Amino acid sequence: MDLPHCRRRYETTAITLNWGTEVETVRTVAFIDWDTARRLLPYEVARKSRSRVEDSIFEVQKFIAEILTELPGRHVYRVQMRLYHGWHKKLTKTDDRREFEAASLEARVLGRVSFANGVVYGNELLCGGKRFQLYDTLRANDGVEEQKMVDTALVSDLLHYARTQSKDLALVVGDDDDLLPGVFTAEVWGAKVLVLRIRPEDSKHLKTDRLILRRGQ
Repeated sequence: MDLPHCRRRYETTAITLNWGTEVETVRTVAFIDWDTARRLLPYEVARKSRSRVEDSIFEVQKFIAEILTELPGRHVYRVQMRLYHGWHKKLTKTDDRREFEAASLEARVLGRVSFANGVVYGNELLCGGKRFQLYDTLRANDGVEEQKMVDTALVSDLLHYARTQSKDLALVVGDDDDLLPGVFTAEVWGAKVLVLRIRPEDSKHLKTDRLILRRGQ
């Protein structure tokens, strides 16, 4: 699939891609807030789709691929996707989780960006250990369902990744400013990290220059 031409390239970002001048493979993990990412597929399309999960994931992959392709250089990116969401009510898988597990999510190549087959669910923390599995991440509060531990799980995994895989590229796909302190910390620790966003504007009171990227900027 050919990606659309971009209006301009990202000549400068908050990271330096020091993989040399030759075309090299960049291992990349995308830490994805699913509440943000699912909005890439328009509601009316999602409502009528018979393969909503597959269509939504494809939209997210196109979004990521277009932005990576705009980065300087001609590197090849190998992306693993980690999805953060309320995947369990108590110990029971949510309808969203079951829908994902029933979907066929095959490996895909979009230009210089390839995606591994399937996704990894963010309720299994990268740190491992006896407490690495998170449950009860979707709870009812006065009849309204709320996600719990989802943002902190994403940030925890990002920081673990920054400590153990600092030579690789980390992408945070999420519009929530609650994710930014973890991103700032990972950056100070030496991680190559970028934030990909859908919403058009950011707080003017935070120093996020060259850190947040959007499609077609």
